[in-house]
Amino acid sequence: MKEPVILCVDDEISILDSLKTELRDSLEGNFIIETAEDGNDALEIIAELISDGYDIPLIISDYIMPKMRGDELLIKVHLNYPKTLKIMLTGQASTEGVTNAVNQANLYRFIAKPWDKEDIALTIKEAVKSFYREEELETKRIQLIEANERLSKLDKAKNYFLGLLSHELNTPLIGIVGFANLMRQTSETEDQKECCDSIITSSNRLKRFAELALLITNLKTEKYNFQFQTENINEIIFNGISSLQNKAVSKDLEIIVGKIDEDIYLNYDPYLIQKVFEIILDNAIKFSPPKEKILIEFLIKDKQVSLNISDNGTGFSEDSLNSLFEFFSSDELYHHDEGCGLGLAVAKIIMDSHNGIIEATNKDSGGALVRLIFNI
Repeated sequence: MKEPVILCVDDEISILDSLKTELRDSLEGNFIIETAEDGNDALEIIAELISDGYDIPLIISDYIMPKMRGDELLIKVHLNYPKTLKIMLTGQASTEGVTNAVNQANLYRFIAKPWDKEDIALTIKEAVKSFYREEELETKRIQLIEANERLSKLDKAKNYFLGLLSHELNTPLIGIVGFANLMRQTSETEDQKECCDSIITSSNRLKRFAELALLITNLKTEKYNFQFQTENINEIIFNGISSLQNKAVSKDLEIIVGKIDEDIYLNYDPYLIQKVFEIILDNAIKFSPPKEKILIEFLIKDKQVSLNISDNGTGFSEDSLNSLFEFFSSDELYHHDEGCGLGLAVAKIIMDSHNGIIEATNKDSGGALVRLIFNI
């Protein structure tokens, strides 16, 4: 990497010599110090240095010079090399000249002659630091843009993969389940029937995964056709309970619904919100010990409806609470339990699409509490 250059411009040789001395004394690191005796020479030197790949963090120019004033020079420098910082030195500068340099050349500092040695040394050091700080920020900004573009491409690829996976799984699964049901009907032994039941159960789990993957893809790529309706939220609750009642009964679980306000009407997509409720209730059933209770309660406050689903199961681990609504990050995936690590992430996307909120925590008495919050 080439050493950076600082350019000093003044029509008096003694001033240039003095500036060289100040620069060598005040700067830490290796810098090339170039000088020019008028503005035209300065522009030629700058163009040549930039062409050769040198950085020019700072230009220090006198104001009163033959052929071209300091403010005119700095304005021209700024037009072509806006990142280079500019300092103007003079004891005779007019208000107009300084104003021009400030407004049109983004003047870093105006220093009157004769200057204070400590003041100019500090000014030069801070100017150089500022140049490289801005350059570093620009580099990081570009890196961030590139990283975001890569993430965007990865996200699109992930969504495409989920959609493709869902499509490719659904077709053979329909055939597998159909053949397994036929085989079960003609099975002659209990072992054969159990094998068929295992095939059907596993296929249904895979089918649910495919359905969730497709739903995620459609929601993330904005291809889902929302069917918003103003309906009573009670329908969602009772339909969801009905669809999972057999699963709850198999574990001897009691689902208790608290007092419901019959006048709670919300604008939502019934299919999607029922899917959210079923995901939460299914998790509560899955992780509840047999013969326990699952409680569903409503709370209305500040123009919001909160639907709370709580259980007395194992609750969420501390690690999972931080990433519960991210894809493929839930406990159920890590523990290889029934589930696919997508359910709560899907619920979060759906609630976001309805301007709602989903929250999850552990109860003090043990068990999990998931809260769905809707705006009235």
